Amino acid sequence: MSKSFIEEKYKLSRNPFPPAASGIDVERNLYIPPKWREKIGEYYETLCHGEGAKAFPIVGEYGSGKTVLLKGHLKDFFENKRIKTIYFENPGVKFYDLANTLMRSLGRYEFSKALWERCKEYLAERGQKLLYSMSFSNMLATLKTRTYREEKAKELSDVIKNKLNLTDENEVAYKLGQMIVDTSSKPYFSYRDFVAGPKGSLVAEREEPKYFKAVINAITKTYNLEGVAFLMDEFEEIAFPKRMTRKQTYEYLATLRSLIEISERENLWIILAMTPEAAEETKDMNIALWQRFTHQEKETIMTLEPLTEEESKELIKWWLNRPRVEDELKAYKNKIFPFPEDIEKVLERPEVRLPRPLVRIGFFTLARAEQEKIEAPIPIDFIGKIVNELYPPRTTMESENGRE
Repeated sequence: MSKSFIEEKYKLSRNPFPPAASGIDVERNLYIPPKWREKIGEYYETLCHGEGAKAFPIVGEYGSGKTVLLKGHLKDFFENKRIKTIYFENPGVKFYDLANTLMRSLGRYEFSKALWERCKEYLAERGQKLLYSMSFSNMLATLKTRTYREEKAKELSDVIKNKLNLTDENEVAYKLGQMIVDTSSKPYFSYRDFVAGPKGSLVAEREEPKYFKAVINAITKTYNLEGVAFLMDEFEEIAFPKRMTRKQTYEYLATLRSLIEISERENLWIILAMTPEAAEETKDMNIALWQRFTHQEKETIMTLEPLTEEESKELIKWWLNRPRVEDELKAYKNKIFPFPEDIEKVLERPEVRLPRPLVRIGFFTLARAEQEKIEAPIPIDFIGKIVNELYPPRTTMESENGRE
């Protein structure tokens, strides 16, 4: 079987770069610049042993690698420390939007079952020996009447409040007990479960932070974890007054304030990814809240600057390594080939030294070079042409206008 041009000439089984570059399925062990890893470690140690919120923003332009850092590094970073991570993509402004995503991530049935298992031993101490050996599904099957379900919810709420110490609020404890007993009729969460006001809502109006705090405690104690980390992406989409009503702005700030307050008291980590414009808007909307979030802006605002030329080459090598698993291709692992060794000559502009632009440049360069049967190493002028087509250089006037 004859080899394809890309395999024979470029020593690649396929074009490894995704064509869109955005919306990449983020994998574990993605290339992360060492300086980013070091910063994350420093922030963790500082906030772990300090006072205030265990929170910080990741600020970067579109395409600068915020999602990659959240999903490709921070997930592993926290989980290696036995901290459960919940990834929020484009979260809403309201607190119950977050509650909805949180519980969907955990799974209502699985979370209720785990919480039931923790409650069960205390129920057995009260003489309900049969419950101790009963499975969760069998227990749910016994809840045939509304009266019995309410009775069981009250028993569970007493254990949740006074034995597990998940909350000191009677209403919140009862809501958690109700969540357990209603699992058979509501095995999944719906948006309306968290809307304040409607009959049957799991969360009472303005009680969302207290409920959230109890859930964080329940997650850590039920699953034997050290804490929980919220990795919140695209929060900037709703952080602009021009796009939001006055009510939405208030809800956004109230949500951020509630998260910070919980983070100050519980082992809840809050990492928000946002653009520089969103960071400035949030700061302008409530400077005191922003300073609490960023610890007076002294130590913990992680800004994703363009990669260095060397870091850019390392990112390209990471992608090139992926299709080099066959024995005859392994010799080319960790090499920049089929790109030229002096590729940094076309990476001088900072705006192209971001993860997303670099991936796009890699894809279109290989695709066009294969189509035109360009020999390797691919000439630097050819790559420069692709770069300028994808990212036309700014004119002097445009650059001056951009500074105004």
